[in-house]
Amino acid sequence: MRLHEDWRNTECLNMIASENFASPDARKMLTTDFCNRYTATDKFYRGSKYTDEVQALAEEVARKVFNARFADVRPLSGHIADMAVLQGLTRRGDKILSVGLDDGGYQGFSQMSLGRLFGLKDLYFPYDKDAVNIDTKDTVRLIAAEKPQLVIFGSSFIPFPHPVKEITSQVDNAVCIYDASHVMGLIAGGEFQDPLREGCSLLMGSTHKTFPGPQGGIILSNNEEIFKKVTADLYPMIVDNIHWNRVASLALTLMELLQFGKSYAQAVIKNSQALGKALAENEVIVRGRSNGYSKSHQLLLGYDKKKSEFIAKRLEESNIIIDNLCRMGTNEVTRMGMGPSEMEQIAELMGLVIHGKKPADVVKKRVKSLIKDFKTPRYVLRSAAEGSAKA
Repeated sequence: MRLHEDWRNTECLNMIASENFASPDARKMLTTDFCNRYTATDKFYRGSKYTDEVQALAEEVARKVFNARFADVRPLSGHIADMAVLQGLTRRGDKILSVGLDDGGYQGFSQMSLGRLFGLKDLYFPYDKDAVNIDTKDTVRLIAAEKPQLVIFGSSFIPFPHPVKEITSQVDNAVCIYDASHVMGLIAGGEFQDPLREGCSLLMGSTHKTFPGPQGGIILSNNEEIFKKVTADLYPMIVDNIHWNRVASLALTLMELLQFGKSYAQAVIKNSQALGKALAENEVIVRGRSNGYSKSHQLLLGYDKKKSEFIAKRLEESNIIIDNLCRMGTNEVTRMGMGPSEMEQIAELMGLVIHGKKPADVVKKRVKSLIKDFKTPRYVLRSAAEGSAKA
């Protein structure tokens, strides 16, 4: 553990789009006595009065943050939330429409995973690879022809808001939902898009990507009927014990987003756009240039799979951490207080590695120097930062 923490937290530039850094107080919640306790919806286990209060608090704050009538914090992950959705809203043989794997869609909905488990037929959005987004006109035609029971917006590759309103306004034969696993924190800050007011009946996803909390999941809705269908079977079919230390940590993170979510989301997007521009200036190929590179936390490099894996490996050797598809995120570095000037430095370092202009040892030293003043998360409650919180 110590080797990992020393390396990732004091020597590495963490740019993985699906990770973040929880505040000190949120982390402390994970090691409290809540981690040992058990409870159940039917009240079989006694001694749960405070865990019940924690759940109620988390869901109350979640409703405020997302301006939703209903919230459920029991899913242990975004994947579990997706499982609850498919269990509640589909039957074997139904068609579901989502972003295809080749376009960065989540494999959990595919025949590799939940699609096969629930016996569903997978359809995929027509996709504009140049715009890095869903093709609206062709999607509307596809929905009219195929009549899927469920339309799932959201993706693992999502540099730009999906055309939710443009599509849902022309669809009347399907339930439209939004898997916001990657952009949940940006939606919480009101700076990406607003699926619950753009025609989606449900918003669900992870709580540890742009949402800077513990690993877990959440389900939100303004549609009582749909919400009840999805959450009715969560216990005991999908989730038994919901891990109360996680829920306590989630509640605190939600309170942070209630106060600082907007400024955090704005800073993330500003950093993404600055990083995209600076990478291009360093002759690194970045997708989505015509749209300003990004309106989320994500930057997608424009190399094939083999080249991307090579780049990711070279960057890791220099203590710059991204994934093998060369998707990178500004969410964690923004959380730690970096701004556009640091994005320019990051782009320069990445350019040096990608183009083989400097050896790994030289870049490692520069990475360590860059991150030395960014060790404490920002956008946190004042008590969590011992009086030094700032947005």
